Amino acid sequence: MTAQESYQNAVDQWSLSEYQKAIQYFKKAVRSEPSNDHYWYALGGAYHTQKKYRGARFCFKKSLEKNPNQIDTITLLCEVCYLLKDYKAVIEYSSLVEITTINNVDILYKIALSFKETGNLSYSGKVCAQILETDDSFWQAKLLAAEVLRIQGYVGEARALILELIDQKPKVGKFWNELGVNEIDLVHEEEALAAFRKAEEYAVDAEKLIIGSNYLFEFSSRLTSPQEILEAHLEWAKKYSIDQKICSKKPLIRKNKSKQKINIAYLSGDFRTHSVSYFIQGVLDYHDRDKFNVILLSNTEEDEKTKDFKGKADTWIDLKDLDSEKAVLQIKDLDLDVLVDLSGHTGRNKLNLLSCKLAPVQITYIGYFATTGLSTIDYWITDKVIHPNDTEELSTETIIRLPRCYVAYTPLDTSPEVLESPAVKNRYVTFGSFVASRKISDYSIILWSSILNFVCDSKLFIKNRSCRSLIYKSELLEKFELCGVDRARIILNDAKVTTEDHLAMYGRVDIALDTYPASGCTTTAEALWMGVPVLTRIGDLMVSRNSASLLHALNLQDWIAETDEEYIEKGVLFAQSIDQLVLLRQGMRERFIQSELYDSQDLTRHLENFYSEALAKHL
Repeated sequence: MTAQESYQNAVDQWSLSEYQKAIQYFKKAVRSEPSNDHYWYALGGAYHTQKKYRGARFCFKKSLEKNPNQIDTITLLCEVCYLLKDYKAVIEYSSLVEITTINNVDILYKIALSFKETGNLSYSGKVCAQILETDDSFWQAKLLAAEVLRIQGYVGEARALILELIDQKPKVGKFWNELGVNEIDLVHEEEALAAFRKAEEYAVDAEKLIIGSNYLFEFSSRLTSPQEILEAHLEWAKKYSIDQKICSKKPLIRKNKSKQKINIAYLSGDFRTHSVSYFIQGVLDYHDRDKFNVILLSNTEEDEKTKDFKGKADTWIDLKDLDSEKAVLQIKDLDLDVLVDLSGHTGRNKLNLLSCKLAPVQITYIGYFATTGLSTIDYWITDKVIHPNDTEELSTETIIRLPRCYVAYTPLDTSPEVLESPAVKNRYVTFGSFVASRKISDYSIILWSSILNFVCDSKLFIKNRSCRSLIYKSELLEKFELCGVDRARIILNDAKVTTEDHLAMYGRVDIALDTYPASGCTTTAEALWMGVPVLTRIGDLMVSRNSASLLHALNLQDWIAETDEEYIEKGVLFAQSIDQLVLLRQGMRERFIQSELYDSQDLTRHLENFYSEALAKHL
């Protein structure tokens, strides 16, 4: 039988819906005439239709090798590589043609998503724009364009796109959720909460879980009573805890673990370049591997730093593509002793998994600033500054206060050196804040403006990605003007920079002003590492006490204020003492290195002691 005859038989069988027979004939055709690009293309198309994407990719590549000038083959390669989650390959193949020559909006959308997944947000946005020029009703592309704009910092502009979508389709949960996230970055607190309530109302079940967490994150960042925060989290737990029928299922296979070691797992969506990573990597480095088998349960959008985390794990489990039932069974199969959640109600969390008792001891640590609401989580690890004995914080977990700062920060190996206080050269004090825009509340602006109005000629340097948005900048500067501060005294920086460049910008700041009621944490550690003292105003709950814990660790209690008046007075007093600022800055790096905040090894020993004690108690 000739190649042509085999090919024709394949076509005939395909028309009769005899797909497997057709594939066998296509295979005969390519074996008989392997140089024929069309036969390879046809076999690839058959595999593609049958959702056998690896086979399809192989055949389309063969077809392209025989005849490189095939736009259809290239676009199909883009699609199957996307379906295989090989986003780099999608970008590689899409570069072989002019994007403008691809007319299939579905494939263009997959290309745009691939650019986003690999961090090329600018090009992702351009592809979305091309899609919308072709078909303005393709709402997925408009939603992606809005998300890309927001991630880049153009929050006001992204909000306008989302409002267009909501106007067209007012009952789509995804639209309202994206609006809520934008409103958070624009510091529109009430609008954000209202948007999340709408999102939860209209979302499909799979989306509601994270939308509920988004609501809690914003709700708990405000000036809210402990009782209200607890009740909101209990309501989330009531809605989204996993069905006990799933929780009670037994794993199919139980791995045989060494009884000489404690199986400990850390669950996070942030095993990447993220704030949490700078506080957990030291713990993973110093874990006693003779006593602990360390498992990392990941729901992470991976980047270059993810490779480092994989290298720190005895076992790495990727949960991204698993539904709750499959994830529960896979985790049960690990026979855990201790399970530590590092995300809480932050983005990409899988907190609901812990509504099943997946380990005798379940703990929340680092990633969040309030209770989880889950009665199945036994402990919440903090310290005596975060939670003094008379704390007003309410929680479903037992609060465990470590006898030292509850975190340790691992600085970047390539951190810049500490520079001289800029006030020496400028002859005026520059205050600074590098926190995310969502934390720069109206409360913070009023406090900062009071300090600026007392400290003549001083300036305030604000750097966050939302400063790229003309709408955000306009609203921010208007608030300062309403408080009597000339907008010329506010320096806004929207630079997208490397971590090294970001740290170097602390060389332009004399005093960092912490936000209230949501304090900094990573930015506070960064500022102190770069020699810049941080002035914080503490409240009653953890959300406003993170910076205070870090300052205690460096014996800088004078920089903690308990009232608005004290915060303003200290801001003015410290700004008038430039000589003291110079001396403090000169010794700050060494002070940091000698502090608990730098000592990940000591922190890890305290954590391990607690894990062992808690496990012994529960068993």
